[in-house]
Amino acid sequence: MTKVIAISFWAALTLILAFIALPLLVVVAASVSPTSAVTFRPWEWTLVWYGGLFEERWVQPFLLSVQIAVIVAAISGALGTLAAFALVHERIPGSSVIMAALLSPLSVPQIVKGVAIVLFLSIIGLQNMLGMPALITAHIVLALPFVMRMAAGALANFDENLDRAAQILGASRRQRMLYVVLPLIKPGVLSGVTFAFIISFNNIPLSVFLVRPGDTTLPIAVINHLEYSLDPVMAAVNVASMIFVLIVILAFEKLGGFSAQLHGGSK
Repeated sequence: MTKVIAISFWAALTLILAFIALPLLVVVAASVSPTSAVTFRPWEWTLVWYGGLFEERWVQPFLLSVQIAVIVAAISGALGTLAAFALVHERIPGSSVIMAALLSPLSVPQIVKGVAIVLFLSIIGLQNMLGMPALITAHIVLALPFVMRMAAGALANFDENLDRAAQILGASRRQRMLYVVLPLIKPGVLSGVTFAFIISFNNIPLSVFLVRPGDTTLPIAVINHLEYSLDPVMAAVNVASMIFVLIVILAFEKLGGFSAQLHGGSK
């Protein structure tokens, strides 16, 4: 019976991984198509389409997406960590209600949030904020719950006796925060920051309402290009984006991110 369960588990896991990976493999195959039409010929391939990555129509949106994602990750990381610290570590009154309010953006579809932000800016006469300011603000609202949830999970596993020991030994509040609390919750914080970066970099539903001409992010540039043509250059752009996101994940993991958080500890 145990053997049957084990076989069923691995079979289901293999099917799930195949379901996730096969579409990505199709994109990779399309990016090395030997012709300008998207074809799949494993025995015949070329990397010439990756030269199109350095065209202005792709470089500028990529740099803008990275810039927005870095700002969003930094701000949402700081705000989310502070909010989690106040609600979980300090246990301020009404923390459960505040936590629910801060996590509420997760329950609202992104398209609804995009329309709501555009209407709100129009009503209060701040249409000029559309573009970078609105994109950054909207992405922070979207990413903040993820950062706060990750940081709160790390704080829930934090041994408060270590903080008390540091206090007994004469450490100030600032020193305890910098040298005791933050190093121990770093995996959770970096996990949340990584999620914030990826969510912002890949966002479409919010960005499509808030971009301005000349301030187009990479996902929106891909969507706009897809409306008129499907070619290997676009597939190459998507493959490059996946590789870039993977490098970002590995970089944060190197700093002490995901695996430590999964095990409930720190590196």
